[in-house]
Amino acid sequence: MNGRYRAATVTAGALALSFVLGGVPGAAYAADEGPAPATSLSRKGYWPLEAAPGGVAPNVQSGGLPLTLNGDAWIYHPDDPLFGDPALVGQGDLRLDGDGDWAETSAAPVGGDGSFTLAVRARLAATDDRTQTVLSLPGSHTDRLAIRYQAESGKWEVVVSTEDEANAPQVVIAEEQTLPNDDPNDVGEHLAVVFDASAHELRFYVDGQLSYTSTAVDTTSWTASGGLQVGRSAIRGEYFAGTVDEVRAYSGVADPVRIQQMSALTGLPDL
Repeated sequence: MNGRYRAATVTAGALALSFVLGGVPGAAYAADEGPAPATSLSRKGYWPLEAAPGGVAPNVQSGGLPLTLNGDAWIYHPDDPLFGDPALVGQGDLRLDGDGDWAETSAAPVGGDGSFTLAVRARLAATDDRTQTVLSLPGSHTDRLAIRYQAESGKWEVVVSTEDEANAPQVVIAEEQTLPNDDPNDVGEHLAVVFDASAHELRFYVDGQLSYTSTAVDTTSWTASGGLQVGRSAIRGEYFAGTVDEVRAYSGVADPVRIQQMSALTGLPDL
């Protein structure tokens, strides 16, 4: 079981925008204005990655886009349910070798021009010298958003481009305390990103936890033009080598309680 529930910390790259440092975790408000209005949450995709008949992993959400597997991507099931290598969550998970494997939807389940929430459980095969993207939403020239392992720092991070240009300024949040774990017997980390458009905040949760320093000011509003990428950046490559499970996408802002529920080591189809 994964007991590594620690706080996240914000770091800034040379082009990063200013950060919100302080306040209560998950609360986005000015001292004299009161709490920002809540945004309703609407599930657009839940991919438990238990199976992929014909190379297509179904979306639990009715009418939602499925994930199409590409390259050598495959759904793993333990040979022995009792003594075999277990899946991260449930009876199956997605395995990627980092050499041209990924899964994608045909269009973006959430575009990024309004509030959204993305979540995934991921376990690296190796914390090596390759930056590896777990989830991304591509535009024409850059990623609207990417959740990735940054090889230079050895940390999980969220990167948001402020416009759809190759060298656009970026908002960056890096996890300082919970380092990626490549133990093949471990359950990896649960990574969740919330973009609260009304509060102009980006929030990065790791293993269900958000610290008061893990929010960043973000006024970005451009829309992703490509499908959700699982296991790569469609712009930069950065193929992920490891295991992925429990991919989720919502329109709206998931609160801290909902994020903690997503991070559980049990599939929750009604969440």
